[in-house]
Amino acid sequence: MIKQGSPLEQTDLVEAYAKLNDCACLYYDLSKYNSLDATKKATVTTYYEEFVDEYVMDCIKQGDYNIISFDTEDAASVNASSWFPKKSLCPDDDHFINAYVVNNKGSITWQNV
Repeated sequence: MIKQGSPLEQTDLVEAYAKLNDCACLYYDLSKYNSLDATKKATVTTYYEEFVDEYVMDCIKQGDYNIISFDTEDAASVNASSWFPKKSLCPDDDHFINAYVVNNKGSITWQNV
């Protein structure tokens, strides 16, 4: 029997994972990317392929996997900042992928907004 329901946000899940595994996590929101039509998605993919790690790019293309763990907060932040530009640096809103890093204490320590 359910006593009380409580909706979880994505950040709650990322925070719990980072704490439990004593790691830092990079989360990137693919909801906008996944909603693009095929032509625009190809344009956005080409844009990101210039600077995003091949493994991460494969994850983005699949559209399902959007959390990557790192041993340290520094490694997560350095990679995140080089892979996910701030909105003001993107060619248009469709190119922006919101991303943030959660440290092993559950705090957001970097975000590209």
